[in-house]
Amino acid sequence: MSLVFVETLRGSYFLIEKPDDRRICEVAIHIKVNRIDAKRGEFKAEMGGHATFDKLATRAPIAGQTQLMFGRPRQVAYSFELTADDGRLLQFSGAKHPSLLRPIYSATTLFGTLSHLGLPMAMVRLQFDLRRDLVAFLQSVARDHQ
Repeated sequence: MSLVFVETLRGSYFLIEKPDDRRICEVAIHIKVNRIDAKRGEFKAEMGGHATFDKLATRAPIAGQTQLMFGRPRQVAYSFELTADDGRLLQFSGAKHPSLLRPIYSATTLFGTLSHLGLPMAMVRLQFDLRRDLVAFLQSVARDHQ
């Protein structure tokens, strides 16, 4: 048995070579948690869904994983691949860093990097909008009996 849910994140990104050209982005992530390793204080989950990065990728399928680490430093790491509209394979790598000092901001904000061939090409900031998306997120949580 596993746990599944959908998380939608929206925000902006900029190409490293054009830091003043901010563009919008949206990532709809379908997460499937297969197991939780309580002894190690972490869980890993498969990730699918789609991503749009304005002028770069349009509803591109994503595939990757997320990992929640309860130890120090606490973080929720996201990594996935997508194909840009021009055919390039891109990698996203980022993390949320939950903190008791700023619990809502830190649990809803994901900073990351888009890379191509291992070289960083864009900086990304994504946000989970509690007002807009919390109900849909909670409704998406389900047990998968497969």
